[in-house]
Amino acid sequence: MSGTQYFYLAKKEENPEADAAREEARSRFLRMRSGDIGGIVWGGASWYRKPFRDEGLIRHKADKLIFFIGSDPKDAENLHATFKLRIENDLLTLTHTCVVFIPAGVAHGELSADRVDKPVLCCSSLIGTGDCGEEAAEATAPAGTYAGQAVERYEPTDGKLPGAPEGFLTLLLWLDGRKLPGAPYVEAVWFNQTNDTGPAPHEHEFDEFIGFIGSDPAHPEELNAEVQFHIGGDAVTVTKSCLVYIPRGVRHSPILVPRMERPIIHFSGGVGGDYKRVGSESDTNAFRLG
Repeated sequence: MSGTQYFYLAKKEENPEADAAREEARSRFLRMRSGDIGGIVWGGASWYRKPFRDEGLIRHKADKLIFFIGSDPKDAENLHATFKLRIENDLLTLTHTCVVFIPAGVAHGELSADRVDKPVLCCSSLIGTGDCGEEAAEATAPAGTYAGQAVERYEPTDGKLPGAPEGFLTLLLWLDGRKLPGAPYVEAVWFNQTNDTGPAPHEHEFDEFIGFIGSDPAHPEELNAEVQFHIGGDAVTVTKSCLVYIPRGVRHSPILVPRMERPIIHFSGGVGGDYKRVGSESDTNAFRLG
């Protein structure tokens, strides 16, 4: 079976029932659901371009991750925007590139943007399920319980950083269960230029999701680059923004970038608290992404 079975490519998302003001503020372009790939990770991605406000709180039966990533790779930690997100009785104010971890069953919502000076990429993932399955919720936890759920910067708890050719990576985010108890492993980086090397072929004992996202909010489906990704014995070339679902035990990598017109955002995450490889050609930390 072709390795393309694991890929979900970007396409324009249209929802005639969606709130008009919300749709004007964002470009929703990527969705991975149960049945699309058959995996256990639900995900979606949007570019936000204007201020907006959502009402009400929801909850999910699965853990949730939300990435907020600024669109300027030369000022990567700056959102150039102010977002607010309520988790139970804590209001998070987000002005820097970050990932937010929301445990299963926790009330959250009222997402808003007071200002958006430059577009912001927002990617959401539910870990351990292929269905969104949201329901209305009320805040019950004491204030302060979830005030620290936003993690900024690429600071692994083991202190190790990925090796890569000079100039190829801008490191953005790292999260695992040692940084926030109960959180899965996730990381995010910018790919800034072409590259003919990558992580050694390996596999994981957890299901993994990977994203390759183009940096042109006006044409969010386009990667404006060519990425070659090896998975399950096949080399798959993509030129569209995409999400990839990799079941545990499926061998994958390297990631090669033979062509690039604009930098792209790459992120990965897994159903598990810590990052571990199985069957890698090397136990060193050289280019451990994915």
